[in-house]
Formats: sequence, structure tokens, C-alpha cells
Amino acid sequence: MSESGTALSSVTAAGNGQGTRPTRISNAAHKIPKMAEVIAADLRAKILSGEIAPGDSLFTEGQLTDTYEVSRPTLREALRLLEAQNLVTVRRGSHRGPVVSLPDISVAAQSVAVQLQLHSATLGDVYRFRTFFEPQAVRLVAEGATEADIARLRAIVTELAIKRGNTAGFATTAWNFHQALVDMSGNATMRVVAKALHRISQEHSMRYMEDVIDPEAQQARAVRAFERLIGFMERHDGRGAEEFWSKHMAAVYGAMARENSETMISGIFG
Repeated sequence: MSESGTALSSVTAAGNGQGTRPTRISNAAHKIPKMAEVIAADLRAKILSGEIAPGDSLFTEGQLTDTYEVSRPTLREALRLLEAQNLVTVRRGSHRGPVVSLPDISVAAQSVAVQLQLHSATLGDVYRFRTFFEPQAVRLVAEGATEADIARLRAIVTELAIKRGNTAGFATTAWNFHQALVDMSGNATMRVVAKALHRISQEHSMRYMEDVIDPEAQQARAVRAFERLIGFMERHDGRGAEEFWSKHMAAVYGAMARENSETMISGIFG
């Protein structure tokens, strides 16, 4: 097999009695992974399965090259692939070798934010999408809310009340409330998606509050909405919580994004 991944296959020539002849299989039809990719995939699987825990060393380069029976350049290419995914930290000159370091969820969030900008996503896209998944998350939380969940949400609302009048502080804390709801839903997919929208929503919220005539009145309404939602949580009224939050999110979209729904996300960070 050549380095380009072209392989040879023996096939029988039909009906001509000529026996077998080699047929080339193109790289496009049957991509053969490079050895570095194979090693990276093996190590990635061990890290994600927990076989190798965060903080553990992958051993030295010499030990790894012996284990995989490859050259140092091939091993280093594999480690670069893992490092690019924030799965390992390569410390130059360290005798410990590469160290496992699972990526923070913010890494995925930053990547999604960049992709949204590249695909010309608008504020309307973001807010409409949030109206789809947040009410579902709220229902899940309400149906199984624990005393600790309620206490966590109340602590955020208490902090919000203190930060009224502080545009940046209020926006950050208000988003923490939204993120807490999704976190407590137990749905990992929604959690990652919500985190990805964090920076966009927070940045826009701060700009919006700076332009409204009476920002403290807007902030007071937000606090009242959060307190009312907590009431549904305490009664474990999932359906009521979902319906209330659907209306609340629609009102948020109407107030904050409808008039500039076609504004590109890239403009938020400009």
C-alpha cells in the first residue's frame, strides 16, 4: 500500500479465462487512514471511555513509539491531532510525556459561534432556536426539580436583584439562569447547544440594555419572570412551566430581537 492510500485488489475477469488481475481502488472510494490517525483514534477512545483519566500521563514518547511500533514523527503527528482537540497537553521537555486534559465545553461553544458567523446566522435565528429548546428543558427540570435545584435558581435570582442597574453584570447573571435551567434538564445535547449560544445572547443582551429607555424596568420584569418560573418548579408543574416559558421566550424575542432579527451575528462582535 502506498502512502497516498491507493490499494490493490484482485478480481476475476468475467468470461475471458484470463484469471485474476489487479484493480486499483481510488483513495476517494476507499480512504485508508494514516497511521497517525489510527493511533490518535485509539488514544482518543481510551480517553473518552475513561480508561485514561484527566491528569494521567500517556507515558513518554519512547514508550509510546515502542507500544505502537512507529517512528517519532508519526507519533508526534498523532499527538498533534489530540492536542488540537484539547484532549492532551504536550509539555515540551517534560519527562512525564503528554498529559490528558479533557476540553472544557467552552471549546465547543467557541467553535459553534464561529460556524454560525461563517454561515451568516442572524439574531433571529438564535432567538427563534432558543424558543424551541428552552421550554422543553424547563419542563424536564420542573418535573424532577430537587430542593438543591430550586436553591440554585433562587440564588441566581437573588444575585440578579443585587445587580439591577449594572448592565453587564445583569446580562451575565441572567444568562446564568438560562444556562442553569438547561444544565439541570440532564440533556447533554441541549447543554452544549445552550453553552454555544451563551456568548452571542449575552453580548446582544448587554447592547440591548444599553439602548433601552428604562433598563431597570426591563430587568425588574426579567426577575419577576424568573421568580414565577421557580414557582412552577416548586409545584413540579412541568406543563405549566413549559407553557409559561414559551410565552416568556416569545416576549423576549419580540422585545430584543424582532426589530433587528436580520442582524448578522458577526455584527454583534464587531
